[in-house]
Amino acid sequence: MRKLHFSSGSKRRFGRDEAGVVGIEFAFIAPVLVLLLLGSTTLFNLMRDNGRCEKATFTIADLLSRETDVNDTDLANMTQMFLKMTPASAASRTLRMTSIKKAAGKFSVDWSYAVSPLAKMTTTSIPITKLPEIADGDSFVLVETHVSYRPLFSIAGLVSGTHDKMAINRPRFTSAIVKTD
Repeated sequence: MRKLHFSSGSKRRFGRDEAGVVGIEFAFIAPVLVLLLLGSTTLFNLMRDNGRCEKATFTIADLLSRETDVNDTDLANMTQMFLKMTPASAASRTLRMTSIKKAAGKFSVDWSYAVSPLAKMTTTSIPITKLPEIADGDSFVLVETHVSYRPLFSIAGLVSGTHDKMAINRPRFTSAIVKTD
């Protein structure tokens, strides 16, 4: 085996040679930068879609609270608006609109409109623990939405789930919104 011999001048040049240092530094930093880019993109998409779902829920509740009476066509139109406002990429988007009254300390459903697979709300399925304090004799509109999401990348434990939103509004121009049909 032959030994390589360096002159003292070539040893100094070899020690000062910085060719390739940038490539090595990039190889260390690139995976971290890619992970940060993918993570921030995923979080941005989730937060944006969550905001869109919340805005759609509150918009439908606000529009519904301005009505004095509704029919199935009105509610179907509000459902179409909800679908336009929420991410079309979602695997499932559901909406339920319900008019609820409180009398003698008990809640009852006046009417309910639901998009499949949700069922119409019944008096026994009212989420009483999630409702604010309501005075006897008052009525309110409860709008519930569920929009599924799937993260762009499964980073840091992010998994598929659902943006679940709820909005409660009192009718503005009447004591209770009447459903015709």
